[in-house]
Amino acid sequence: MLFYNKLFIIFSVIFCLPLFSQNNSSGFLKGEVILNTSEIVIGAHIILTGNSIIKETVTDIDGHYEINKIPYGVYELKIQSLDAKPKSIQITIDKGIEEVNITLEATEIQQLNEVELQSKSYKRKIEEKGFAVNIIETEKAALQSIQVNELLDQSAGIRVRQSGGLGSRTNYILNGMSGNSVKIFIDGVPIRNFGPSFSLNSIPPSMIKRIEVYKGVVPAHLSDDAMGGAINIVLNTSLKNNLTVSTSAGSFGTYRIDANGAHRNNKNGLTVKGAAFLNYADNDYKVWGDQVAVQLSPGTPDVYIEAKRFHDRYRSQGAKAEFGYTDVKWADKLMFGTLLSHMDKQVQTGATMEVVYGNRHYTQNTNMLSLDYAKKNVFENFDVSTFISYSKLNRKTIDTIATQYSWLGHPTYYFGNPDSWASGAEAGRPTLQKDIDKAINTRTNFTYNFSNQNKIQLNHLLNRFTRNSDDPRLSIAENSLKEQREYMKNVLSFSVENNFFEDKLKTNVFTKYYLMDRTSKIRTRTGNQSNSTLLLKENNTKTDDFGFGGAISYLISNNLMVFGSAEKAVRLPEAEEVFGNVAENINAAAELQSEKSNNYNLGFSITNVQFKNHTFGFTINSFIRDTQDLIMQLPVGNFEEFFLNRNVGKIYTKGFDVEMNYDFNKMIYFNASTSIFDARDYNVTFNNNGVPITPSYERLSNTPYFTMNYNLRFDKMNLIQDKSRFSFFTNLLYVHEFFRHGNTLGGAGKTIIPTQYVFDMGVAYTFPNKKLTFSLDAKNILNKQLFDNYALQKPGRGFYGKLTYSIL
Repeated sequence: MLFYNKLFIIFSVIFCLPLFSQNNSSGFLKGEVILNTSEIVIGAHIILTGNSIIKETVTDIDGHYEINKIPYGVYELKIQSLDAKPKSIQITIDKGIEEVNITLEATEIQQLNEVELQSKSYKRKIEEKGFAVNIIETEKAALQSIQVNELLDQSAGIRVRQSGGLGSRTNYILNGMSGNSVKIFIDGVPIRNFGPSFSLNSIPPSMIKRIEVYKGVVPAHLSDDAMGGAINIVLNTSLKNNLTVSTSAGSFGTYRIDANGAHRNNKNGLTVKGAAFLNYADNDYKVWGDQVAVQLSPGTPDVYIEAKRFHDRYRSQGAKAEFGYTDVKWADKLMFGTLLSHMDKQVQTGATMEVVYGNRHYTQNTNMLSLDYAKKNVFENFDVSTFISYSKLNRKTIDTIATQYSWLGHPTYYFGNPDSWASGAEAGRPTLQKDIDKAINTRTNFTYNFSNQNKIQLNHLLNRFTRNSDDPRLSIAENSLKEQREYMKNVLSFSVENNFFEDKLKTNVFTKYYLMDRTSKIRTRTGNQSNSTLLLKENNTKTDDFGFGGAISYLISNNLMVFGSAEKAVRLPEAEEVFGNVAENINAAAELQSEKSNNYNLGFSITNVQFKNHTFGFTINSFIRDTQDLIMQLPVGNFEEFFLNRNVGKIYTKGFDVEMNYDFNKMIYFNASTSIFDARDYNVTFNNNGVPITPSYERLSNTPYFTMNYNLRFDKMNLIQDKSRFSFFTNLLYVHEFFRHGNTLGGAGKTIIPTQYVFDMGVAYTFPNKKLTFSLDAKNILNKQLFDNYALQKPGRGFYGKLTYSIL
């Protein structure tokens, strides 16, 4: 009842807020900035001043700029660029949309400090808050045949680990922390609020404005229990009408189509947004190694072969629509949304490649409804935003055929009688299990701005989850034992943000309260298979914890900044970790405990150091993670066929990451990053007499600890055709060898995941009308054997083409 009272209050607040909102009319300013040589100006700073407000932006890769929510009146518009002389003009905003195109006089490169005294990019403003954060800007990458996960994998301190090709499980490592310790957000809202079918790879890069990667310490406005870090996807919020369609095709039967668009009535603010996607992949790439072996006949030794994956097809499609009002007197946005999606996936292996499946697969459908509201200055200096969603997922796992398969793509003993699994199915007992997952998620933020230098924030997050399961293949006696899975999580956070000494010193302190209540009744078998007892195991767990932290930064000069942050963090187990997932071979872990960690970051950055046409930047971040009850997903079973989430005790991690960037005349861009950390097991064990044994201090298993990434890009305007754009890009990733399991006793008898080199390259060409772009990407050109999670091999060499067309 308390939950529904909260929900009623939230809805009441949302729909009463318009009564108290301001009534000032506002307009929308847009335009294009070019040089008197007819070249577009990228990255020009636009500063609007007047009527006691200051608004600023920068031009995009097409030279366009936009500023919204401008009260009617007279303003001064200043334009500054490294490629041109500064310019200042007076404009009047007295209608819904005002278009002002600007021509600058080309000149020699201006000194950077002449510009930076006037304005800073939004990227720089985030970096100056003191958190260890990487900002990934996606404007140029949006034209490539590239996924969001690939962009993240090129950023310092983050490693994206996939279990295979398109549609496979994905795991993120941030400075040694992984799994659900790293949370994903979309515009500050946890991604789970958008339903289980919505992943980072479902979002085309063209829809993304930037990606914020927080390492370790996370600001309070991202109010989830992100103990190890957070990835926040900030979507484009342009109010101009648009419609973009892209299609791509490539190796291993991979096809992707996506479309997204928006329309706004500038008279009344009525806004409609939509996006749709379709993904398909056979994932029939070749695999080889010590886990890819077959018996050509019964009783003969294993023969190691190069095989093709034959049962790993992935299909997904979905659509997301929003309608409501944006940038009106009573709301910055009030949008109602719905999402529908479907996915079906064949399952090729278990947790490792030891066991091969030929028939097991699962399907799932997701329906979601949402409400998104935001308003600045509801009362004077008081901002409110909230997001509420309800989702229902139907999932079915199909595994009823007991035939054993080999990497030849046929049943074992193909030239004799096919062998069968004694259990009656490929991954245990036959199943047609149906799961119905229902989730209610809310995220609410209140902000009070005392001044431009001081503000406080209060955030609340609620996640309520239930699952009902049914399996017609179970006996009547088993089905009579009704299972129950209920989960509720609340996270409440409060933060105070201050700027001192003319914005040179910035501080942010916060506290968080974590509350979890979960109940489960799960059927469990005890004893051996021939003589087992079935019972209903019940678990009720309630926890509440406090955490706190802060961040600080100091600008020694316009180019040099030092920063540090610390947090006592808590991470509550997720519903899927506790309750398991039959389709993904994840066993239930009802007694899983919360993770706790003391996180520390300290670093400095040197940015925008310029010498003639050369610009340099350098950032280093050192970190410590002192973690208790770390949750890891480990393979279990005789053939390591299933996953089980476990608390692995005390882990101490220390390390650093370094990033260097360089550009020449906004034409050649180079970025290099290195991440090194040492995560050690500090658990104390006891012998049979109860005497403590010295900790093993072994490295954390299945965790790459030394990675490097080098990215080079070349951009050229007016190549072949006037006003066209040509881009060439390469990326080299190095992952040092690491142990698949623990390395006690120096690693004797332990499996090593070998050192990996991944080299990608590609080209993109945008035609003069700026509506059509063609790109061609080559991935893993050297066709190296690539591994991530427990030696599950990823695709080899592949080629992918993409066409992007902007209709509006």
